[in-house]
Amino acid sequence: MGSKVALVTGASRGLGRAISIELAKEGYSIVVNYRKREEDARKTIDTLKKYGVDAVMAKADVSDPLQVQDMINVVTDNFDRLDVLVNNAGWGYLTRVADMDTGLWDRHIRVNLDGVFYVTRKALPLLSKSPSGRIINITSIAGIRGLPGLAAYSAAKAGVIGFTKALAQELSGSSITVNAVAVGFAKTEMGLSFFKATGVSVEDYEAKYTLTGKLVEPVEVARIVVYLSSEDARNITGNVFVVDSGQLLALPFPC
Repeated sequence: MGSKVALVTGASRGLGRAISIELAKEGYSIVVNYRKREEDARKTIDTLKKYGVDAVMAKADVSDPLQVQDMINVVTDNFDRLDVLVNNAGWGYLTRVADMDTGLWDRHIRVNLDGVFYVTRKALPLLSKSPSGRIINITSIAGIRGLPGLAAYSAAKAGVIGFTKALAQELSGSSITVNAVAVGFAKTEMGLSFFKATGVSVEDYEAKYTLTGKLVEPVEVARIVVYLSSEDARNITGNVFVVDSGQLLALPFPC
């Protein structure tokens, strides 16, 4: 039947690129979704092909159902199967509620929550044909704790957790498991942008607001995703795995 296939949204850089690479190391063919960073997506593709796997790009804004359908068509046209869906695409902007307009709120919800629904809904028919379908939703500690200045992002990511748990129950008895990975601030472009916006140094944050003294590395998240994609995780579903350097426990939060 050929190699297993994984679709990773938001895979042109950061966590998505790291997840794609680690899955490629396990022999997965990868569909690399991106929205506008085509050059970065091509770099991801070039890296994946070094591991001898097939890899294709699929441009789509996950907040647009029509573009999501086009992305799924890329999966079908190139592989006609899907074994792992990683809903990784996300976006956040640091703004307090009093200063937030409805457009900014809506964009957070569309990208971070609606996008997970749109992609999952369209991917389910393909995933249901796999003997070991996996849906892995990348969420955030913001969705567990709520972070000041990130209310819209927190709300959306909390929604992803609720969606994960509900869908796991809906798919009870099927070949598909559904889990989430809640990530703390990580060494990605998006994660590091927080420190630029607040003026907090990475070193001070690591010392004061983590328990391990280090920010999360993208590869650490990626390896959890690989495990959840594996046969060893066949009886794990409806769970949220936290990868955050102990940030949830290291109070208070500097914002």
